[in-house]
Amino acid sequence: MYYPYFRGKQFDLFALTALLEADRLSPQVQPIIEPVKQSKALLKFLATAQTKAQPFYLIQNPQAGEFLTATGAEILTALDAKKALILDQPLETFTQTASLWIIQQAAPVLESDWQMNQSKVLIPEEFRLLQKVTGEKILSQDVFTRLPKAEYYAECPDELFSTAHLTFQKRGFVGFSDFSIDSRLYYEHGYPAKCLSLHLVYFDAEQLRIHHFLSSEEAPTQKDKFFELMTDVQDWLTSGQLPQTLGLELLLNAYTAGKFPGMGVMRKAAVMHHLELMSVYLEKKKIKKT
Repeated sequence: MYYPYFRGKQFDLFALTALLEADRLSPQVQPIIEPVKQSKALLKFLATAQTKAQPFYLIQNPQAGEFLTATGAEILTALDAKKALILDQPLETFTQTASLWIIQQAAPVLESDWQMNQSKVLIPEEFRLLQKVTGEKILSQDVFTRLPKAEYYAECPDELFSTAHLTFQKRGFVGFSDFSIDSRLYYEHGYPAKCLSLHLVYFDAEQLRIHHFLSSEEAPTQKDKFFELMTDVQDWLTSGQLPQTLGLELLLNAYTAGKFPGMGVMRKAAVMHHLELMSVYLEKKKIKKT
């Protein structure tokens, strides 16, 4: 079972909603949402997930954003969703119950009494924490290589992304989690880049790899840079390295129409591509088991 972690950014929520509307998100992909804004994008995702009966978790005590008030907490509590809580104090001091505990710091874990815990726990692979915590454990990893400048990806344009989907059960976990095409570090805004980048995952045998597509720095406009980048994406499609997905279709449609869709839509497409690939993989794996 895959539990991708999202911090409620607008285009991530757009990606999840688009996949749900197209029936491309497997129930075995259960997003964890840390809401940072009370946005229409969040409400649309919540409504669509309920309509489609898509399992997901909504964090009740986000660590950043607009819900860090008493009113914000009341709003989150009232939303119809499986509840998750970040463990930022000892377990027994919480007045709320959670279907999922999220571990980000060692201290409150080690200070807690876990003997009666019946909820799932999202946890990094750290021995002293794994020894302390009881309950079903989900492996938390930060697998995306986030570099300070897009042009730095030219040094390593293709790399291993993850093998957690192959090994999590052997390591004693009931599921695995990452931040999709992002890192654990939270940030609100990006910065203008000299070149455009697009990060697309693909399966090589059963290993999940990622290719970093880059434009040149010399192209005069963002539109020209997008067309340069998409020429490389098309070459990869022709070679069979990338399977066609809804996210890729979104980019190719913009390319065919002669339009630059914007950085937000490029991110949306990359997340859609990743989650659809994982959905297809996990559904095939489930069929093989049965």
